[in-house]
Amino acid sequence: MRDRDAVAGCWRHGADAVALDIGGDAGMASREMALPLLRESIASAGRGGAEVFAIIDKAVAYADIESAAWPGLTGIMLPSPEIPENVQDVAAVLDEVERRHGLARGSLQVFLLLGTASDVWRVRELIAASARVTSVGLDATSLRRDLGIVPREDFDPFLFAAGRLVIECTAARVQPVGISHPLSVLPRLLPSAELERLAQRGRNTGFKGAICPDPSWVEACNRAFTPTVEQIEYYREVRRVFAAGIAQDRAAVPLGQQMLDVPVDERAKKQIALWERCQRRDAQKASAMATATATA
Repeated sequence: MRDRDAVAGCWRHGADAVALDIGGDAGMASREMALPLLRESIASAGRGGAEVFAIIDKAVAYADIESAAWPGLTGIMLPSPEIPENVQDVAAVLDEVERRHGLARGSLQVFLLLGTASDVWRVRELIAASARVTSVGLDATSLRRDLGIVPREDFDPFLFAAGRLVIECTAARVQPVGISHPLSVLPRLLPSAELERLAQRGRNTGFKGAICPDPSWVEACNRAFTPTVEQIEYYREVRRVFAAGIAQDRAAVPLGQQMLDVPVDERAKKQIALWERCQRRDAQKASAMATATATA
């Protein structure tokens, strides 16, 4: 929120969601200046079709939510929740503010950012603390500080943390968000192809999206987390061939060097459904972008 030009232009980058950092690292003075601008910033950030989240400070959660919870906000991001009671307290504030600000009951989501050892250890309890929790991300920068780790290019200290996050989120049907090492602990600008490769590795770890600290990451991450047309053509062929086999009372049928069975068909269904959701989301963003550009 300190960079008003960045906030004003963030809708142009094609992100699925934009996170507005109310206070950043500048302390309470910056926060006091940012809060009155939140409603305007939320409207601006959402012009290109992105969902909009506000990053709050749990120490002043009531004030932050009171200022942020207005039409156009998708939810809040809660860094380092640590204990379930903190998530429940935030959910209770959201209940109250939704009612007073005329928002649909239960509409505001909670996106948890795990930044301490306690967060990672208690992730299952944190997810279960509120039905509002829809996404969980690994804040590797905060986590390495909490653990006293000096990051290195050649060693990923958070294999356990990332794996735990992905497993617990997938089991609870919430979205795990993150990117692979070394960008997780040493984020920086890279050529688009390298960014896409590392984002794809994150996707293959089980992450469903990435938090992009710079706009240059967005396009590469969007590509990495979306199935390609070639992949979808293959999955459609899987479904066609397997359906033909089922019609002949066969439990498994060959396709090239692979045998198709129920688990393979189920994966094909999921990937096609994901691709269709991505296409709908891209169409929504394109429509919003066209309208916003025409009126800019």
